[in-house]
Order: sequence, then structure tokens, then C-alpha cells
Amino acid sequence: MKFFNTIFQKLNFRCIAIIIIFAMANSCNPPTTITNKPVISVSILPQKYFTEKIAGDKFEINVLIPPGASPASYDPTPNQLIQLADSKIYFKIGYIEFEKNWIDKFISEYPELAIIDTSNGLDLMENENSHSHHYHGWIEPHIWMSPENVKNIALNIYQAIIKIDKKNISYYKSNYNEFISEIEALNKSITSMFEKINTKRFIIYHPALTYYAADFGLEQISIEIEGKNPSANYIKQIIDIAKKEQIKAVLVQKQFDITKAETIAKEIEGQVIPIDPLDYNWPNQLLEISLKLSQALNQ
Repeated sequence: MKFFNTIFQKLNFRCIAIIIIFAMANSCNPPTTITNKPVISVSILPQKYFTEKIAGDKFEINVLIPPGASPASYDPTPNQLIQLADSKIYFKIGYIEFEKNWIDKFISEYPELAIIDTSNGLDLMENENSHSHHYHGWIEPHIWMSPENVKNIALNIYQAIIKIDKKNISYYKSNYNEFISEIEALNKSITSMFEKINTKRFIIYHPALTYYAADFGLEQISIEIEGKNPSANYIKQIIDIAKKEQIKAVLVQKQFDITKAETIAKEIEGQVIPIDPLDYNWPNQLLEISLKLSQALNQ
């Protein structure tokens, strides 16, 4: 995408996007569905779920990072940029690499776009490796993996939407209250899963469950350090700790290579638990993670 990075410095995002879309008009890709609904843009799929819970069918939600894409390296498509330009609001999740790479460009090219940081009001945590207690010096971005955080995210979404559509405030308020009740029920259900466990520590390749672990009194040990692959010596340290403390759970995101996780799981006679923090169906994903993890921590 270096081509775009150079061109975008000279020309407007929207103009470039339109040119490319016309050039692709005869391709085999299906045409984009056009609706008359106002557009809200979000960074990741879980945000689409949150926004739809509150906005209902009043808005079309444009997700900038599609399924299977990495927030660390993804570049938006021309069509996504057109929808972003037409959006009433852009909800950023907070601190993912995609936003760090693109937010200044969005602000510069779309000065009329309302950009709302849904991490506002949260008690943000620095990313920390639980084993070495070494702080990486950057904010842990996976705020949406905590039900408590999502209540605050939902409030930020609700407050932004009612500012641009005052005539439907009662509709959005009802949806918001219902969503909060669902989150509280989810939180209660997950809490009950961890009431009787043999250990509170689990191993994870990429530290995506920092806020989740804090919510439920757990402790994650990250294989990845500062976004870099671990050394053989560090993997041995993790294996030694796991054997000593009878840790049997090794979690890994489906977007990552699971080879090292499988190696550790084999050494400790544990199981690899795949997770997908970017899954659209946020509550089901949290329940699935919690069920598998609670079972592993009770072995």
C-alpha cells in the first residue's frame, strides 16, 4: 500500500477512491449495496455489534477492518474511504495500530467528520507481561474484551448518536438500556464460571485478554513480548512456570501462527484454546473463551 501512502499526500482520499472504484467497475466483484441510511464508521467488527445494539436499523455501519484482516497492517479500501467520508460519525476504538497509522490522515482529509474515541472514560492499562513484570510503555488496546469496559464504550456510542439524531432519542435510550442489561447478565454468567478454579494463570500468545483477566481475577502470561517472537530461552521459562503451577491453558488468536502455542501446550500436557477478539458476535466469543478457559483452569 506504499503507492497509496505517496499519492494520498498529494490528492484527496475521496477523489482517489472514486477513480479506483470506476477503474474496477468491470471486475468480477459484486456491486456494493447502496442504502439511503446515514452511515457510521467503526474500526473493528465488535464495534459494529455494539453500535447496532444501540442504533438498531437507523444507520448503516461501515467497518474499516474486515474479517480476517490484521489491525496492525490493514489499509482501508477505496470504497471504505468513500463511506468514511460520508459518515456522520467515526467511532475509533482507541489504541489499535490501524488507528495510529491512519487517524491523522482521516482528521486532515475529513475535517467535518466527527471522530469519537470510545475509550474515553476508561481506566486504561499499560501492556504488561505478567511473568517478567516488564511494562512495554504502550496502552493495551483490547479494551473491548472486558464487559465492564464495554458498558462505558456503549455509553460513549449512545451519547454520540443522540446528538446527531435527537428525534429518536427514546428509541436509542431503550436500546442502550437493553444492551447494558445484556452486558451485566453476560458478566454475571462469566463470573460464575471462574468461581471454582484450581489456578488463575493462563498462557496466551498475544496479550489480548489484559482487561478481561482484570475483570475476572485472572492472570495472563504472554508468549509474545513487545510484538516480537519469543526466544527459545523465554519459551523454556514459560514451560517451567506452567509445569510448576499446573497451568494447562494456552490461548492464541486465530490471526496468529499457533506453532509456538502448540509446542508449549504439548510440553505442559495442556490444550490450545483458539480465540478471536475481532469476532463480530462479541458476547458469544466471550462466552466461548470463558467456558473453555474455565474448564482448562479447573483441570
